[in-house]
Amino acid sequence: MEGEYGIGAYTALEASRMVGMSQATLRRWLLGYHHDNKDEPALWQPQYEPDEDGVLLGFRDLVEARIVNALRKRRIGLTTIRQCIERARVIVGDERPFSTQQFRTDGKTIFLEITRNIDEPEFIDLKKSQGVFKRVVEPSLEDLDFGPAGAERWWLLHGKKTVVADPARSFGQPILADPGISTARIAEIVAAEGSVDQAAKVYDIKPKLIRDALEYEASLGARKAA
Repeated sequence: MEGEYGIGAYTALEASRMVGMSQATLRRWLLGYHHDNKDEPALWQPQYEPDEDGVLLGFRDLVEARIVNALRKRRIGLTTIRQCIERARVIVGDERPFSTQQFRTDGKTIFLEITRNIDEPEFIDLKKSQGVFKRVVEPSLEDLDFGPAGAERWWLLHGKKTVVADPARSFGQPILADPGISTARIAEIVAAEGSVDQAAKVYDIKPKLIRDALEYEASLGARKAA
């Protein structure tokens, strides 16, 4: 499958590594699954229609998955998460509500509304402890840039503007913002040249940027191992 310019394109494997979760779980969220003699629908409609080659995610799918994964890490059940998404979808008016500008701007108010009367024990405990939005959802919105159409880019090293996933560049694959080379390619260059300094000299890239690219690539391996 090929991605469309400006939407981003990630296989389930690529997306799961970036978000830090199981590929199989991500596929279940996007395609639905059968559980306890019941067919569970997808949590949201992916930006790309699944076909015989599998599932392809857009950039906003990636952001939605990041927030859902944060909730699941706090042991919030999928039934509760599904309710939250459905209620937020109505309020925001978007199939993928968590990755919208409105949710970024008014997220705390929206989340208070969509979680009203949800009585899952883990959720109640979290709401009592300074609020689920501030403690779980808000951190997942950090390092994201938003525009009128929703999330536009994700700065992949917290607090730095060096490594980015931008659907308008390289189909959203992780790259150095300047000079625009993929972090995976940077790792290959360093391996071929034998050192960061040699790679920096040959390809005219600042050593600091190369180290940031390597840091991000190493983090993907750490997330996969976890």
